[in-house]
Amino acid sequence: MVTNPKLIPSPKRVHKENVLRAVRRRIDDCRYGFMFRKVSAEFEQGNLILRGCVPSFYLKQNLQELLREIPYVEQVVNDVDVINSCGLSSVRTRKSCC
Repeated sequence: MVTNPKLIPSPKRVHKENVLRAVRRRIDDCRYGFMFRKVSAEFEQGNLILRGCVPSFYLKQNLQELLREIPYVEQVVNDVDVINSCGLSSVRTRKSCC
């Protein structure tokens, strides 16, 4: 039986899909998961990059700790902005995605 090499996913793609699936599962199982609905995750070269916004620094830190120690993640890059009822609490030079 001959297998088409184009149909076999690369290890990098499998790792990326597994990491993003683990991120979604951890967020869905977290009691604060509904607070993270404006957060997106990307996985590139061992870095889990978080972008979006949350209403407090506590939740920003909680999100980062929640996603630590996922297999294949070497570093969590937390680019999440804190935006509460008073406005933007963390200022970035790039445009926020919220």
